[in-house]
Amino acid sequence: MKAPLTVVRASLRSATHSLENRRRARELAWRWVGSKWPRLVPHGDEVESVRIERAAPGQELMVSESGDGLCWTLWLAHTDRKGGRTWMIEVEVSDAGDADMLRIRTSCVGESDGPLVVAPPRLLGLWVEHLDLDDGGVPVIGEPRAVDSVQRAQAFCDHVLSPSRRLPVIALSNDPRSRYFGVDPRGLAEAVRGLAHVACISPDASSMVSTTLGQDFGAQTGAARVYAPGFNTLAASGDHPLIRPVRGGTDASWSDPGSFRRFLVRRACALSVEGSAR
Repeated sequence: MKAPLTVVRASLRSATHSLENRRRARELAWRWVGSKWPRLVPHGDEVESVRIERAAPGQELMVSESGDGLCWTLWLAHTDRKGGRTWMIEVEVSDAGDADMLRIRTSCVGESDGPLVVAPPRLLGLWVEHLDLDDGGVPVIGEPRAVDSVQRAQAFCDHVLSPSRRLPVIALSNDPRSRYFGVDPRGLAEAVRGLAHVACISPDASSMVSTTLGQDFGAQTGAARVYAPGFNTLAASGDHPLIRPVRGGTDASWSDPGSFRRFLVRRACALSVEGSAR
């Protein structure tokens, strides 16, 4: 049997750092499990057990807790309806000493006739919505950030250049005569929350961003510039690409307005795995 293929990996930091904060992260994980696999959710006080094992047809769950509240892990596997692929999701909520760390990894194994459809787990969105998370000192949110002033442009560049940043930044831009970004910024930000930041750079701020980061790394109207973690002004441009939607191509995957968003979501998922391998 082939080794599992990792398709999404996320590691989020919460500076709140408390037992209550970690309990809240666990509660959100159980809410997520209950929304998709209700037969795997234990009854009553059993959810507080240090070890849980449950199973249903095509589904399996194991949970372990360190007993001191410092580390809680959940492992879940489910087989898709056609029985071709088994998906495995690993969740960890732990005390990292100076912060709480929330981790999630999605892998799959097996073959199927259908395409491999990859998307961020809904649990990431719940964590972003309900917990205080940050990436390199910048809050992790599910909304696009407006970069529309000198001060915001400087803060944006500082974050892109920060060595402590762990999430990609997807920068969108429009021209002065249009609000067209190539993709709906709000829909994209919601789809990649917990995996990437989304920023909308105004025409007035665009020149400052290009001057600070380099002319080869600026944002352009109707395209998405993806700044991977570890960016610096001497980086190879191919590592931080400018991605444009395909127009008039023969690929059916680009034939509807949401196609570019889905492509960028898949790119964010791929970057989450590539980044963890560095």
